[in-house]
Amino acid sequence: MPKRFLFLISVLLVSIFNYAQEQKAFTIYINGGTIDAAVLPVKDNNKLAIIIAGSGPTDKDGNSKLGVTANSYQLLAQALQKENIATLRYDKRGIGNSKLFDASESKQKFEDFITDAVTIYNYAKDSLRYNKIYFIGHSEGSLVAMVAAQQTKTAGYISISGAGRSIDEVVLEQVAAQPENIQEQIKDIFNQLKQGNEVEDVPQYLFSLFRPSVQPYMISWLKYKPTDEIKKLQCSILIINGTCDAQVKEKEASLLHAANDKAKLLIVPKMTHALKDTNDDCVDEGMKTYKDASLPINKQLAESIIQFINQ
Repeated sequence: MPKRFLFLISVLLVSIFNYAQEQKAFTIYINGGTIDAAVLPVKDNNKLAIIIAGSGPTDKDGNSKLGVTANSYQLLAQALQKENIATLRYDKRGIGNSKLFDASESKQKFEDFITDAVTIYNYAKDSLRYNKIYFIGHSEGSLVAMVAAQQTKTAGYISISGAGRSIDEVVLEQVAAQPENIQEQIKDIFNQLKQGNEVEDVPQYLFSLFRPSVQPYMISWLKYKPTDEIKKLQCSILIINGTCDAQVKEKEASLLHAANDKAKLLIVPKMTHALKDTNDDCVDEGMKTYKDASLPINKQLAESIIQFINQ
């Protein structure tokens, strides 16, 4: 066969392979708007991992307008794709390219994020034809994925940097260094919210935490205690936390593991909340793991997730 034809065939095969690996974009319709999603497909595999982002304005790549440019979720998706595991990641409602018809903060509820995750699971199963679907939830997404896993026939659930305690317990620990009277005010407001009552008279210095528009969301979030929810799961479970995670300490992972002894627990040395490595002393100079997209994600994290899905 002439060399010219061999060259053309080689180019064609490379093109076909690259096309099969390209990211595919989808718009998924939800109650109240649309979700922008991206799939990194693989060839001849029915396994898919749905990656659910953490709190705040975190997008499907793991970045945020608050200064996070780590690309952590995109890097995780690429690591899984290399091992023939497809992924779907998405911009949460009202974040990135996802749109809401009414984006008022006061209209948002924690259950909306759970419903969205279930809707995306059903889309992946019914429209994309995947039949072994896993949830990977990071930070706040850990709890979203945990409850969504109860409402679906997911093949497995992976928590990364997920809290073991309810949000009021986490916040009260974070403000432990504040004057006692402020701690008591925060505790009182949480007690009112847990009873379903909104609080009108919020001190100005607590406004960012308890502003009236965010209270309906807080009320709905406080209904869920992660250590109670993880007990309800029937699927395989992997719980992961980094030793250098400044936002979610490894003891949270231990609480989740203690609540469901069938779960596997992995504590990853040096890994920060951005899923990347810092040094032995956990000094993330200049918040580099949050800002440098060129830094790879932790190798043990990726390998453990791949092994869990392929088991």
